[in-house]
Amino acid sequence: MPTRSNSVELFIKKISDYMSADYIYVDVNASISETIKDLQQQKKSTILIKKDNKLAGIITEQDIVRKVTFISDSSKKVSDFMTSPVIFVYEDDLLFHAVGKMRKNNLRHLPVINMNSEVVGIIYADKALAAELGAVTQEIDKMTFDEYDERGLVQIKKQQVHLAARLLDEKTSSNDISYLLSFLNNVIYRRSIRIAEKKINQKNIIKQIPNFSVLVMGSGGRMESFLQPDQDNGIIYEASKTEDPKKVDLYFEELAKEFTKSLDTAGITFCKGNLMATNPMWRKSLPEWKEQVQDWITNFNEQNLIYVDMLYDFRSVYGKPELADDLRNFIFDKLVNNKILKFLFKNEEGRRAGLTFFGGFKLEKNDKENKGLLNLKGAGTLPLVESVRIYSIKHRINKNTTAARIEELTKKNVFTNDEADFFQNAHRFLTYILLKDQVASVQEGKPVKSFIDPKKLLEREKDLLKMYLKKINELKIRARGDISEEYF
Repeated sequence: MPTRSNSVELFIKKISDYMSADYIYVDVNASISETIKDLQQQKKSTILIKKDNKLAGIITEQDIVRKVTFISDSSKKVSDFMTSPVIFVYEDDLLFHAVGKMRKNNLRHLPVINMNSEVVGIIYADKALAAELGAVTQEIDKMTFDEYDERGLVQIKKQQVHLAARLLDEKTSSNDISYLLSFLNNVIYRRSIRIAEKKINQKNIIKQIPNFSVLVMGSGGRMESFLQPDQDNGIIYEASKTEDPKKVDLYFEELAKEFTKSLDTAGITFCKGNLMATNPMWRKSLPEWKEQVQDWITNFNEQNLIYVDMLYDFRSVYGKPELADDLRNFIFDKLVNNKILKFLFKNEEGRRAGLTFFGGFKLEKNDKENKGLLNLKGAGTLPLVESVRIYSIKHRINKNTTAARIEELTKKNVFTNDEADFFQNAHRFLTYILLKDQVASVQEGKPVKSFIDPKKLLEREKDLLKMYLKKINELKIRARGDISEEYF
């Protein structure tokens, strides 16, 4: 991960980087006296207790001093002294979640579990940890909520605006802010899916739930989200050897209906184009996914290429990431080996940066709601992202983010260092202008859009924007020439 602004790093630090193995894990029926001996021999501090291979209780150092030290009855079990149920965090949560939970519940440590409810570590709230996040504890508190409280999802989404506004005021890199927004959206996704799992599992649709991965596509897949994106998601699951395929798909359909509804309530709205896991096209077993992708790239038409284009920018946000990696590598190999770049490029060629022939801003004329405004996403960031993506496919660069793709293209001498610096700055500046406009819209009670009013820009900003848009159009023309050497 590239070095990011300190204020952003505070929110994207992973719990897994701070986990400790300072615990022993014993069965609920274990003897308390024998367990204490083991604890002392292994020089550990905390006892975690399991029942049916799942976390069931905890005994801390303080519990041992208060409850256990003077007990001489060897028949006593750990279950007689444990605190249950246990407050915990998931290994894919972020550090601020752990700090928030410890502050809210006045705890000094939290067990860390994986998605199968297996203990993988413990995290301690020592002075160093508090110092790392101390400056933003008020914001952390506002984003801390109970594990299955859907209202907390809404609160995190609302807090994004305040975070973005503060970071913009602090002159934080706009790309870092966009990355943080994407990170927090992933948090909302994971919590929504866990809430959905709890509800759907009670229906007992199938006995053995296959491993699966929930995908986020588009700007979310590139970690380049703005405020209030819509949903672009899908599900990959393993083909089951024991369950009826129709019932397996029914399970994931019900799961998708539940978590997409929660996302919409939180402020990540339903996709108008139905590019969501509730649509069977975007919810399949891994073999079915590969078959569908093969069909898309074998039967070229405009719609199929749009699907391929959308699917190329994705990442696993929940579940077994290996499934997503497998599909990504399959797609990547097909795109490179089948040389369909010219068809992908033709699909995107008409999307140019928003300048007129005479160098003025190309403003919306037909859409009444946005008449006289500049579509800074559709005629700004997207033409740049698409050009970089097409070069990345051509040069076999399998990276997710635009910044990482530009960096790799520079290493391959596709871009000079000066060009790379220019395009990185262009992407950063366009993101800044759009984020600043969206934050202002929320603060003024207006809807968040990707359209801006150029008249509200400073003269310096107008000049910079025109310069960047001009160069993005030149990159589009250059891309067509470079691809035509092999493909046209």
